[in-house]
Amino acid sequence: MTIAEQILDYASMQGQPFRRRDLMQALGMNNVSEASAHVLLNRLVEQGKLVKVGYGLYSFPEKGKQLFVYKPTEEEKVLAMQIRKKFPFADFCIWKPSVLVPYMQHVPALGMTLVDVERVAMESVFFFLQGQNPTMPILLNPTAQECERYITTERILIVRVLVNEAPVTEVAGTPVPTLEKILVDAAGDRELNFAQGSELYTIYENAFSMNNLNKGRLLRYAARRNRKEYVQRIIDTENL
Repeated sequence: MTIAEQILDYASMQGQPFRRRDLMQALGMNNVSEASAHVLLNRLVEQGKLVKVGYGLYSFPEKGKQLFVYKPTEEEKVLAMQIRKKFPFADFCIWKPSVLVPYMQHVPALGMTLVDVERVAMESVFFFLQGQNPTMPILLNPTAQECERYITTERILIVRVLVNEAPVTEVAGTPVPTLEKILVDAAGDRELNFAQGSELYTIYENAFSMNNLNKGRLLRYAARRNRKEYVQRIIDTENL
């Protein structure tokens, strides 16, 4: 039996979240370093076989729930390749707000793609993308009025600030947001006003019922966006 199989067997017997140090002690993994155990556990999380529910805390996925994985389009992959080639040290992620549609009651028509990039590189990336995509409208960190005026159902690129330590991951070589980032952004970003109000409660309820979410990660990012109390209120109201 492999170490990964031993970990899954241990997880199945717990019936509740378990800590990495307890796992190592229970399995007698004295010949396995903390770093190696961390890598193994993260690999199982990426495969959807385990869920990380807190710092050093893991669990089996809840039955009926799926691991959320943002799947970038070919257009997004090309954008990521362009940005990474020109700005190899810039942190960024690319995503379409239409990813929220499966969680919504009222389905809007959305054509925007968001490029969230660290502040020091934001303007440079904006001007670079203008040169690379001369026929596509591109907005730089738009105001609420600009969002109302220019965001339509047509294709548009929006370059925005990527908040420090925002929860992002990488899929097919493309930096993309986690569901936790998407949900917190939806709770106040002016570009995402279509998802706000009572619709936001529906989004949160459906996201929590359909996917395994890391509530600690969600609230940490919400705190960095000064939205922790609001997000916690939604969680409490919907009993999530």
